[in-house]
Amino acid sequence: MKTILAILGLIPQLIKIIVAVEEAFPQSGVGPEKLGLIKTILAETYSLASDLWAPIEKVVNAVVLFANKIGAFKKDTPAVE
Repeated sequence: MKTILAILGLIPQLIKIIVAVEEAFPQSGVGPEKLGLIKTILAETYSLASDLWAPIEKVVNAVVLFANKIGAFKKDTPAVE
């Protein structure tokens, strides 16, 4: 139950982090890199993030999927490799 409450408490901050990352880096095709950045941000700012990463990742993916579905994120050009 503590895990659920911890994750639920993080959702507003997670959404802010996701939006900030998307606004700063709107390129499409770099989802795994953006997810890695979100993980790093959380790990550096929230002591339990590493222990809770598996469920946090699922929440992040659900938020991003929903945001993409409703067109919340404006996509830029694909990333150049």
